[in-house]
Amino acid sequence: MKAAIYYGKNDIRVEERAIPSIGPKDVLVRNLRSGICGTDINIVKVGAGNMGISLGSEFGHEMVGEVVEVGAEVSSSLTIGMHVGINPITAKKVGRYKSLECSGFSQYVVVEDAALDYNLYAMADSIPLEVAALMEPMSVGRHGAFSANPVPSDNIVVLGAGPIGLTAAASLIAEGMTKVCVVDIDEWRLNKAAELGALTVNTSKETIDEGLAKHFGIVSVYGQNVPNVDVFIDAAGAPPLFENVMKITKPQARISVIAVYKSEVPVSLVQLMSKEVQIKGASGYTHEDISKVVEHLGNQKDKLAGLITHVYKLDDIGEAFNKAIEAKGTVKVIVDMT
Repeated sequence: MKAAIYYGKNDIRVEERAIPSIGPKDVLVRNLRSGICGTDINIVKVGAGNMGISLGSEFGHEMVGEVVEVGAEVSSSLTIGMHVGINPITAKKVGRYKSLECSGFSQYVVVEDAALDYNLYAMADSIPLEVAALMEPMSVGRHGAFSANPVPSDNIVVLGAGPIGLTAAASLIAEGMTKVCVVDIDEWRLNKAAELGALTVNTSKETIDEGLAKHFGIVSVYGQNVPNVDVFIDAAGAPPLFENVMKITKPQARISVIAVYKSEVPVSLVQLMSKEVQIKGASGYTHEDISKVVEHLGNQKDKLAGLITHVYKLDDIGEAFNKAIEAKGTVKVIVDMT
């Protein structure tokens, strides 16, 4: 089989590797489509071997494929020919520790202790493969969004119109949240948010408080007018933006942080205390998140297809990463593994 191997900074090579063998409790999946994650991008840009992907390793963790071999002790509910999304956190016995090395950019991957609704999720054939490959990142977005316990009456703001922010917004809208606004500085990506049904604010053109006040109105807090926002979902990872959000939150606002910050961010504990703001981190996903996302992939496939902006063949994965790293006119870059 062909497999993309990580060798360091901007160094990905497609090599021939043996198709892995399976044990009696395992399943062999032929990868069909795989997505490039922001984490993959950051590691490839830096070139270190201690950031979750070891030098010389197969890697990739956003994938959909076809079951081609089933171990003797695997449940009969898993059958050859099924299209399945893979949960990389539970796909291997080593668990989350090696989830970034789950062989998403290899043509075949072994799923250990395989079971439906644990590490494999059935995908309807009607879901385009590129859309099905959104299962893992959209589950991250969904988990972050719903960690803030949103309800339909909430005014909700998603910070950042990257893949995670956009899939978080899509999940909220798919589950009945009608007042969702996405904030970013990239008008092209904000148009993608609008296509999903979200309101938008471009903070390169107006301040965040001005933009949000136009959509949601204002409330007075200790004599200061602030936007009437109940929930912030932070998928941006921009320290100045988070500091501004803390200044304009209203009492009892909930903030969920999905973003991976690269530097420390000062937080005003006076604001936190006096306004009783709740800040919660969100990482990974649960079975419930993935199940909901699989449902959305089927019901919202036409809208979600707009998030797939580029598809490359495995032999061109270096070019695919260059495009993803450039981050201009892109949302999700997919690799065709066939």
